[in-house]
Amino acid sequence: MADLLGQTGQFETAVLAVIDRAPFDDTPRAKLTMAFVGLAHEHWMAQRGLISAELFHSAIALLRLQFEATLKAFWVAHAAADGWIEKMGSLRVRDSDGRVHEPDMPSIVDLLKELERTAPPRVSVLLSLFKSIAWRELNSFVHGGTLALSTLVQQLPEPFLAQMLRNANGVWGMAAMLAASQLRDKSRMLQVVNAQHAYRDCLPT
Repeated sequence: MADLLGQTGQFETAVLAVIDRAPFDDTPRAKLTMAFVGLAHEHWMAQRGLISAELFHSAIALLRLQFEATLKAFWVAHAAADGWIEKMGSLRVRDSDGRVHEPDMPSIVDLLKELERTAPPRVSVLLSLFKSIAWRELNSFVHGGTLALSTLVQQLPEPFLAQMLRNANGVWGMAAMLAASQLRDKSRMLQVVNAQHAYRDCLPT
């Protein structure tokens, strides 16, 4: 696991060298897309901190949050209506209780359905595949289900934890490609692809 965490850190460094602080398209849609990518990156970073501290259950739960932020980033980029983008970009706080007014967002299932119609086919396939494979298990860890509780009495197998981290790295790889697609210099997309090839040992097979 220590080696995999080290490779993951190197993968992060290589990708951020391409996309971090690079000028991106100056549109509300691109700005909101990048905000969701940033949120996904935060969850991914937090996962590795939790893994290093051997707080594995919380790390696994964060994978679902990372996936949801990534899925929403793709939906914003490819499917969200202009009116929704405008509303989301101008959130207002109620004076009475401080709560934020924000537009409704489709369910996870509906987000995936909309991306089937609007996103590049490979994107839709990979996002749907992740949900079909991992969703039930991740829900158990998020909500304190039977699977999560059963693993409290025995150590989680290292191959399972390694696969979880590789899946998280794969989700980040997709988010990084989306971020690169929002940059003014579109040639950086190829640089992200090259980084994924260079660190494929820490990505899902």
